[in-house]
Amino acid sequence: MKTAISIVLGILFLAAISAGGWLFVDSLLKADPGITAAVIGAIAVMVGGIWSHYSSRRREINSRHFIEKKNAYMRLVDLIFDLFKSVKGEGEVPESEMMSRLFDFKRELMVWGDGAVINALSLYEITSADLAGQDDPSESLLVVDDLLRAIRRDLGHNDSGLKRGSLVGMLLISDDREKLLSKKLQRSGNDQ
Repeated sequence: MKTAISIVLGILFLAAISAGGWLFVDSLLKADPGITAAVIGAIAVMVGGIWSHYSSRRREINSRHFIEKKNAYMRLVDLIFDLFKSVKGEGEVPESEMMSRLFDFKRELMVWGDGAVINALSLYEITSADLAGQDDPSESLLVVDDLLRAIRRDLGHNDSGLKRGSLVGMLLISDDREKLLSKKLQRSGNDQ
Protein backbone atom coordinates (compact mmCIF):
# COMPACT_ATOMS: atom_id res chain seq x y z
CA MET A 1 0.00 0.00 0.00
CA LYS A 2 2.81 2.42 0.92
CA THR A 3 4.57 1.66 -2.37
CA ALA A 4 1.45 2.48 -4.39
CA ILE A 5 1.02 5.76 -2.53
CA SER A 6 4.69 6.63 -3.09
CA ILE A 7 4.36 5.91 -6.81
CA VAL A 8 1.22 8.04 -7.12
CA LEU A 9 2.84 10.90 -5.19
CA GLY A 10 5.96 10.64 -7.35
CA ILE A 11 3.88 10.80 -10.53
CA LEU A 12 1.93 13.79 -9.21
CA PHE A 13 5.17 15.53 -8.24
CA LEU A 14 6.67 14.98 -11.70
CA ALA A 15 3.43 16.18 -13.32
CA ALA A 16 3.45 19.34 -11.17
CA ILE A 17 7.10 20.05 -12.05
CA SER A 18 6.40 19.45 -15.74
CA ALA A 19 3.32 21.70 -15.69
CA GLY A 20 5.21 24.41 -13.81
CA GLY A 21 8.11 24.16 -16.26
CA TRP A 22 5.75 24.38 -19.21
CA LEU A 23 3.98 27.44 -17.74
CA PHE A 24 7.35 29.08 -17.08
CA VAL A 25 8.60 28.48 -20.62
CA ASP A 26 5.25 29.55 -22.11
CA SER A 27 5.22 32.82 -20.13
CA LEU A 28 8.88 33.39 -20.99
CA LEU A 29 8.11 33.03 -24.70
CA LYS A 30 5.18 35.47 -24.45
CA ALA A 31 7.12 38.04 -22.39
CA ASP A 32 9.01 41.06 -23.62
CA PRO A 33 12.34 40.04 -25.26
CA GLY A 34 14.28 42.17 -22.74
CA ILE A 35 12.69 40.34 -19.81
CA THR A 36 13.26 37.00 -21.51
CA ALA A 37 16.94 37.79 -22.02
CA ALA A 38 17.28 38.92 -18.39
CA VAL A 39 15.63 35.75 -17.06
CA ILE A 40 17.77 33.52 -19.28
CA GLY A 41 20.87 35.44 -18.17
CA ALA A 42 19.92 35.04 -14.50
CA ILE A 43 19.35 31.31 -14.98
CA ALA A 44 22.71 30.99 -16.73
CA VAL A 45 24.46 32.83 -13.88
CA MET A 46 22.80 30.59 -11.27
CA VAL A 47 23.67 27.41 -13.16
CA GLY A 48 27.24 28.64 -13.66
CA GLY A 49 27.57 29.47 -9.97
CA ILE A 50 26.23 26.09 -8.91
CA TRP A 51 28.55 24.33 -11.35
CA SER A 52 31.54 26.37 -10.20
CA HIS A 53 30.81 25.58 -6.55
CA TYR A 54 30.38 21.88 -7.35
CA SER A 55 33.64 21.76 -9.35
CA SER A 56 35.57 23.62 -6.65
CA ARG A 57 34.24 21.31 -3.96
CA ARG A 58 35.07 18.25 -6.05
CA ARG A 59 38.67 19.46 -6.59
CA GLU A 60 39.05 20.12 -2.87
CA ILE A 61 37.84 16.62 -1.98
CA ASN A 62 40.08 15.02 -4.62
CA SER A 63 43.04 17.00 -3.34
CA ARG A 64 42.53 15.73 0.21
CA HIS A 65 42.00 12.16 -1.03
CA PHE A 66 45.14 12.33 -3.17
CA ILE A 67 47.34 13.00 -0.13
CA GLU A 68 45.88 10.03 1.76
CA LYS A 69 46.15 7.76 -1.30
CA LYS A 70 49.74 8.81 -1.91
CA ASN A 71 50.74 8.06 1.67
CA ALA A 72 49.02 4.66 1.66
CA TYR A 73 50.47 3.70 -1.71
CA MET A 74 53.96 4.74 -0.62
CA ARG A 75 53.69 2.33 2.30
CA LEU A 76 52.93 -0.52 -0.12
CA VAL A 77 55.74 0.50 -2.47
CA ASP A 78 58.12 0.59 0.52
CA LEU A 79 56.91 -2.89 1.46
CA ILE A 80 57.53 -4.16 -2.09
CA PHE A 81 61.04 -2.65 -2.08
CA ASP A 82 61.77 -4.26 1.30
CA LEU A 83 60.50 -7.59 -0.01
CA PHE A 84 62.79 -7.36 -3.06
CA LYS A 85 65.75 -6.42 -0.83
CA SER A 86 64.96 -9.37 1.40
CA VAL A 87 64.88 -11.77 -1.56
CA LYS A 88 68.21 -10.38 -2.78
CA GLY A 89 69.68 -10.90 0.70
CA GLU A 90 70.21 -7.18 1.32
CA GLY A 91 68.27 -7.00 4.54
CA GLU A 92 65.99 -9.44 6.23
CA VAL A 93 62.54 -8.26 7.25
CA PRO A 94 60.67 -10.69 9.51
CA GLU A 95 57.58 -12.21 7.91
CA SER A 96 55.44 -11.10 10.86
CA GLU A 97 56.49 -7.48 10.25
CA MET A 98 55.73 -7.82 6.52
CA MET A 99 52.29 -9.23 7.26
CA SER A 100 51.59 -6.49 9.80
CA ARG A 101 52.59 -3.78 7.30
CA LEU A 102 50.49 -5.39 4.57
CA PHE A 103 47.48 -5.58 6.91
CA ASP A 104 47.91 -1.88 7.80
CA PHE A 105 48.06 -1.03 4.10
CA LYS A 106 44.90 -3.01 3.39
CA ARG A 107 43.08 -1.06 6.09
CA GLU A 108 44.05 2.21 4.38
CA LEU A 109 43.32 0.78 0.94
CA MET A 110 39.77 0.00 2.02
CA VAL A 111 39.17 3.68 2.71
CA TRP A 112 41.33 5.49 0.15
CA GLY A 113 42.11 3.01 -2.61
CA ASP A 114 40.73 2.79 -6.10
CA GLY A 115 38.80 -0.32 -7.09
CA ALA A 116 41.40 -1.23 -9.72
CA VAL A 117 44.14 -1.20 -7.07
CA ILE A 118 42.07 -3.36 -4.73
CA ASN A 119 41.46 -5.84 -7.57
CA ALA A 120 45.15 -5.81 -8.55
CA LEU A 121 46.21 -6.53 -4.95
CA SER A 122 43.68 -9.37 -4.70
CA LEU A 123 44.94 -10.83 -7.98
CA TYR A 124 48.52 -10.58 -6.73
CA GLU A 125 47.66 -12.45 -3.53
CA ILE A 126 45.78 -15.17 -5.43
CA THR A 127 48.54 -15.51 -8.02
CA SER A 128 51.26 -15.61 -5.36
CA ALA A 129 49.43 -18.35 -3.49
CA ASP A 130 48.87 -20.35 -6.69
CA LEU A 131 52.50 -20.01 -7.81
CA ALA A 132 54.14 -20.54 -4.41
CA GLY A 133 57.03 -22.96 -4.63
CA GLN A 134 57.39 -22.78 -8.41
CA ASP A 135 60.80 -22.10 -9.93
CA ASP A 136 59.61 -19.37 -12.31
CA PRO A 137 58.60 -16.19 -10.43
CA SER A 138 58.02 -14.21 -13.63
CA GLU A 139 54.22 -14.41 -13.49
CA SER A 140 54.24 -13.09 -9.91
CA LEU A 141 56.57 -10.29 -10.98
CA LEU A 142 54.22 -9.27 -13.77
CA VAL A 143 51.27 -9.23 -11.37
CA VAL A 144 53.30 -6.97 -9.05
CA ASP A 145 53.94 -4.76 -12.08
CA ASP A 146 50.18 -4.66 -12.76
CA LEU A 147 49.61 -3.63 -9.14
CA LEU A 148 52.18 -0.84 -9.42
CA ARG A 149 50.61 0.33 -12.69
CA ALA A 150 47.16 0.43 -11.06
CA ILE A 151 48.57 2.55 -8.23
CA ARG A 152 50.24 4.94 -10.65
CA ARG A 153 47.05 5.18 -12.74
CA ASP A 154 45.04 6.04 -9.61
CA LEU A 155 47.55 8.78 -8.79
CA GLY A 156 47.08 10.28 -12.26
CA HIS A 157 50.06 8.92 -14.19
CA ASN A 158 49.70 7.95 -17.84
CA ASP A 159 51.78 4.82 -18.27
CA SER A 160 50.65 4.03 -21.79
CA GLY A 161 54.26 4.42 -22.96
CA LEU A 162 55.56 1.81 -20.50
CA LYS A 163 55.83 -1.84 -21.38
CA ARG A 164 54.38 -4.42 -19.04
CA GLY A 165 57.11 -5.38 -16.60
CA SER A 166 58.92 -2.05 -16.83
CA LEU A 167 58.12 -0.95 -13.29
CA VAL A 168 59.02 -4.18 -11.55
CA GLY A 169 61.96 -4.50 -13.91
CA MET A 170 63.45 -1.40 -12.29
CA LEU A 171 63.90 -3.48 -9.13
CA LEU A 172 65.88 -6.20 -10.89
CA ILE A 173 69.42 -6.15 -12.20
CA SER A 174 69.58 -6.41 -15.97
CA ASP A 175 70.50 -10.11 -16.10
CA ASP A 176 67.59 -11.06 -13.82
CA ARG A 177 65.23 -8.76 -15.67
CA GLU A 178 66.16 -10.35 -18.99
CA LYS A 179 66.00 -13.90 -17.65
CA LEU A 180 62.75 -13.54 -15.68
CA LEU A 181 60.66 -11.18 -17.74
CA SER A 182 61.63 -11.40 -21.41
CA LYS A 183 59.89 -14.71 -22.22
CA LYS A 184 56.70 -13.76 -20.35
CA LEU A 185 56.57 -10.39 -22.06
CA GLN A 186 56.96 -11.94 -25.49
CA ARG A 187 54.04 -14.29 -24.78
CA SER A 188 51.75 -11.72 -23.18
CA GLY A 189 52.50 -8.80 -25.47
CA ASN A 190 54.38 -5.69 -24.41
CA ASP A 191 51.58 -3.39 -23.34
CA GLN A 192 48.63 -3.79 -21.13
